Amino acid sequence: MKLRNHSLIKRINRSRVMNVIRVNSPIARSEIAAETQLDRKSITNFITELLDEKLVIESGRKENISGRPYSLLKFADNFVAGIYIAPHLCRGVLIDFYGNIIASHEIEYPLYADLTTICRAVENIYHELGSVHVPEFGVGISMPGSLNLQTGTMEEAVNIPSLSGVNVRKTFSAFIDKPLFLEEESRSIALAEKWFGKGRNHDDFVVVEVSAGVGMGIVAGRRLFKGAGQYAGEVGHVVIEPDGRRCRCGNKGCLETYASEPAVVKALSEYGKCGFERLRYFPKNSISRKDYERVMNEVGYRLGQGLAAVVNILCPRTIIFSGAVIDLFGTAILAPVREGINRNSVKSNAGQTELFVSELEHVDALGAATLPLANIFEVPGYFYI
Repeated sequence: MKLRNHSLIKRINRSRVMNVIRVNSPIARSEIAAETQLDRKSITNFITELLDEKLVIESGRKENISGRPYSLLKFADNFVAGIYIAPHLCRGVLIDFYGNIIASHEIEYPLYADLTTICRAVENIYHELGSVHVPEFGVGISMPGSLNLQTGTMEEAVNIPSLSGVNVRKTFSAFIDKPLFLEEESRSIALAEKWFGKGRNHDDFVVVEVSAGVGMGIVAGRRLFKGAGQYAGEVGHVVIEPDGRRCRCGNKGCLETYASEPAVVKALSEYGKCGFERLRYFPKNSISRKDYERVMNEVGYRLGQGLAAVVNILCPRTIIFSGAVIDLFGTAILAPVREGINRNSVKSNAGQTELFVSELEHVDALGAATLPLANIFEVPGYFYI
């Protein structure tokens, strides 16, 4: 398709130039021209703009055997922030345009905390990060639940009930004075993997986040797939056991009643005869290796059972796992997940799907931070990094 909107073309080309700097800096103007296939005049104009806006600075020189040295370019010290709201904690990161984590901060609170407690945690983290560097280019916030991005309202938050029905954009804008961006938790994690993790070299992949619930983010053609209703990815509420365990959503037998953090905490507590509320506090010496593996294999198989429908319908080449349950079991859980997928899906589809565990630190908050980055580097509908 040939674009005739010159303003849009300029915006796309500027994003291309910025992304080349992001991936390759420090870099010379001639190298940017070669990477983007734009003429030197266009490159000069874009770089002049970026220098004037103090987005880009000159950073040393590179020898040129045929003439004067090249001036090298890189991004100036500009920052964005990401804040992740979970049922039991709030976590934030401050990053630069390259995705380097400059600062992080975390605040825990009781499970199913009230709105005032959650808002206080978000505000404190925002100010804590801002005391290091001001996130001038925006703050992203991610959280689990059915989030209406047009209105900024959380339609339903099964695992954080105090957010249900709340206009979170209006609520958080009361104390966040920078551009604010919102996204559902699992989808923002998929963005983090796209920008900085296992999804960097894949146009299409799926991220499965296994914590308080089980959520899924779908990336197709380097962009998030949200579905017509904007809520695609609710794999945690796929029923895998008719008339099974009661789920907080009101149904019975949902995947997350068998494979989420609460379900794993309950199973490990029963075997270990000890009480704890979160997997990060699980005393591993309280349970035998055999029982530990029994729980892991059951949880992994159930995950695979629930994901079999995803494999059959989407046939993803790559599934990336993250979350508290995955942090506990690590890559060892992939074997029973694979078994669950293989036993419950079409072999030809299952055989093409690779399974990975995320390697990103603070992936949930990092995903939230990609939201303001996307506003800078991407052109919705036309250009995605």
